[in-house]
Amino acid sequence: MSITPIGPATQTTVTSATNTSAAAANAAGTPTSRDMQQRTEQERLDQQRLDQQRLDQQRLDRQRTDDLQRTDQQAYVQRQDQQQRDEQQYVQQQRRLEDQRLQDQQRLADQQRIQQQLDLENQLRQRAEDARANFDAIQQQRLQTSSLFTGRLDVYL
Repeated sequence: MSITPIGPATQTTVTSATNTSAAAANAAGTPTSRDMQQRTEQERLDQQRLDQQRLDQQRLDRQRTDDLQRTDQQAYVQRQDQQQRDEQQYVQQQRRLEDQRLQDQQRLADQQRIQQQLDLENQLRQRAEDARANFDAIQQQRLQTSSLFTGRLDVYL
């Protein structure tokens, strides 16, 4: 076997040889460097898209969690507010009941005091009437006694 010189290698010859070998490799099913670059770029883009989807999902999950926590916090605050309002109403009701009880006690005490005053007035009136009757009886008795003495004195005079 002998080697025959082909001629000097020029840029056109090398490029056409590369193109020819790339075409031959392509036809044979082996990837070229351009195919490899495109595939690498596509994989990189796919990975970026997956990363972005993952980040978006994480943001969504975090937002849902935050929303749930906010809703729970609002419900808790509303329960606390309602409980506080209920306690205030209870305290106000207890105060009203206590005020009512005190008013009832004062009214009863006033009624008892009025009744005692009426009883005392009645007793004083009765005593005054009794005293007046006694006075009248004593006066009547004095008149009768003085007229008896007058009559006897006339006898002795």
